[in-house]
Amino acid sequence: MTPQPHLESNLLYALAICWLVAPGVAVFQKANVDRLLGVILAVGSLILLAMGVAAFAYATTNIALPSPFSFAGIPVAFRFDPLAGLFLCVIAVVTGLTVPYLRGYCSHLTDKADMRIFWTALSALLISMPLVALSANALTFLVAWEAMSLTSAMLIATDHSSHSTRRATIVYLSATRLATAFLASGFLWAHALTASWTFADWHLSGTQALGPGVLVLIGLAVKAGSWPFHIWLPIAHPAAPAPVSALMSGVMVKVAIAAIVRLFVLSPAFNHPVFGIVILTIGAISSVWGILFALIQNDLKRLLAYSTVENVGIILMGVGASSLAAHAGLIVAARIALAASLLHVINHAAFKSGLFLGAGTIDMGTGTRNIELLGGLSKRMKATCACFTLAGAAICGLPPLNGFASEWLLYQGFLGASSGAHTPIERFSFMLLIGILALVGALAMACFVKAIGVAFLGRPRTKAAENAHEGDRGMVASQAAFTVTCIVLGLIPPVLLAVLNPIARVAYPGADSVAAAWTLPTPAMLVTLAVTLLAGAAWMARTKATMPERRYITWECGFGALGPRAQVNGTSFVQPIAHTFSVVFQYAESVSIEGESRRLFPDKVTATSTTEPVLETRLYQPVTSMFGWLGDQILHLQEGSIHAYLLTMLITLLILLAIGGAIQ
Repeated sequence: MTPQPHLESNLLYALAICWLVAPGVAVFQKANVDRLLGVILAVGSLILLAMGVAAFAYATTNIALPSPFSFAGIPVAFRFDPLAGLFLCVIAVVTGLTVPYLRGYCSHLTDKADMRIFWTALSALLISMPLVALSANALTFLVAWEAMSLTSAMLIATDHSSHSTRRATIVYLSATRLATAFLASGFLWAHALTASWTFADWHLSGTQALGPGVLVLIGLAVKAGSWPFHIWLPIAHPAAPAPVSALMSGVMVKVAIAAIVRLFVLSPAFNHPVFGIVILTIGAISSVWGILFALIQNDLKRLLAYSTVENVGIILMGVGASSLAAHAGLIVAARIALAASLLHVINHAAFKSGLFLGAGTIDMGTGTRNIELLGGLSKRMKATCACFTLAGAAICGLPPLNGFASEWLLYQGFLGASSGAHTPIERFSFMLLIGILALVGALAMACFVKAIGVAFLGRPRTKAAENAHEGDRGMVASQAAFTVTCIVLGLIPPVLLAVLNPIARVAYPGADSVAAAWTLPTPAMLVTLAVTLLAGAAWMARTKATMPERRYITWECGFGALGPRAQVNGTSFVQPIAHTFSVVFQYAESVSIEGESRRLFPDKVTATSTTEPVLETRLYQPVTSMFGWLGDQILHLQEGSIHAYLLTMLITLLILLAIGGAIQ
């Protein structure tokens, strides 16, 4: 279909005008300004959604802004195609569903932060993310990427009076500087080889693609939060406001994945089989590493941050398997794996955003995110409990919710690649992926049973939990909207696969539609589930009516009535699993028994457990310490000694002469 003239460019200008008006409105800070800002962001989300639909509906369109908008003669250029349309729609929906949450949540930030800066940074982030997804050349990409990185850092630093928030912002900024450095280096190298800044002109293959491709992949992996560059995620998310965490985890990390798919799968920009192996490997490690560390977290937002590492790993597993299957000539399996990865991008955006909003509501209603200090919230925060539980079921891949659909397709892609592989090593590798995905699913189930059970069930462990209160109507509405989205997406996988089919066809032409890969009878499953639930509810209602309620004191060895301390907590729940995988996070526990007759009648028993983030302590801390030491040494050059300055200039000159002579 021929694109309508200037449709996409007009929508782009309308989006920029709409979301750039928000900072000007925020300056006034009048009584109802937050409501007006919410309306502006909602209108911007609708415009962005229209842009995404237009990118799907019409043929690929390239747009270059007028000459004033350029970088040294290189125009600011954008590319509207189905891949960009997919991510524009994801950004639009997550933003639109988060808007009702903002007003209620931001009411408790007014004493901690300058809300003018918050709204300005939020508006800039929401316009920079689509620009990254749309960028058609390297310079446009880097400028939009930097805007996205810096504005998200400003949002993380919202509560800048807190020392932990300032530290988290510095860690995040360090990660973004590292990502930008690798990206810029890779783009410069690719430009040197192709004499072009436009992504569509890059056709690097073989060993020529390795150098720039590795640099670009590292830069994108840092922003995506994949292993081993994930350390900023569990530090930044607890510091950021809950709606910001929802946008960053649900959308921002996916923008980096969009770039990986565009440069390493959809186009021949960097074409080498080793990239598929690398992406697959870091994806597999990320998925297992992320869920294992999520299991041992008691801070809800840290748990969800590590869960993002896990889900990014699942997405990259599909992308890497797709690339490897294509190089092996298994086009059908490659298309299914790619479609499953993109479907998981959509699904993760829905359930993870809802989970972060739920964690923010719990934090606001109780004053803590530590599940060891919660309990009994199901009676005090009923709406949040229902939404968090359903989103948790979705992230665990339980049918008929949306997480099941994408993971089921990944299983199909891996199984298809294994059955069609040509060598025993290839067959074993793809079968191993099935085992890894199954292990991750089981651990995810344990992780969210722990989080939901300890936080919402039982009796309150503290006064904070006992006095918990539900969020306002807007906060509940946003959580409910994401929950409904998880349910709806789980019921329409064939429709979503038909939407994703144009992207899969661009990557791997000549195969059947990926919608044919969905063979499960979704309507029959839904009817069976509904009948089962109704029958169970009817049986429980009949039992309650025929059997009187009885109250009695539970016998517990003469220690008195049951109290909150008798409940299972998060640490004890995961102890067996932590012991099994103790080598990963150096799990250790110690027990001390006090009292004169402590062997038989102890007065006090204290059990403590410790873990160690080995990647941070064994790798990153020594490296940062080394750079700190080098910085201290370099500072000696600034002590004002003219002799030291002259000696430094002489040594530098000799080094440059030696390098120049070696090159000649």
